Amino acid sequence: MVEETIQAIRETEKKADEIVKNAHDESERIIQEAREKASELSEKIISSARSEALAAAEKAKENGSLADADALAESEDEIRSLKASAMEREKEAVDLVISQLA
Repeated sequence: MVEETIQAIRETEKKADEIVKNAHDESERIIQEAREKASELSEKIISSARSEALAAAEKAKENGSLADADALAESEDEIRSLKASAMEREKEAVDLVISQLA
């Protein structure tokens, strides 16, 4: 009877060791799976952030080009206005010189 009890204890210990080993193996598998999923998620987030940054940079470039075009058009309008004003002043100057000569 004592030997049967010792044998039962050994079998129970063996089963417990197997359960602990299986639990350890399963925990390692779950940890590895979690690491892989975290890595995949990280890559997706980084890829998405890159895409958004590139889109924002492209939009900023387009907005910059539009601002440049607007500034150029405004400058051209101001140049035309200044030329027209200079032509009027030139005519006034010529008229003044002629009136002074007469």
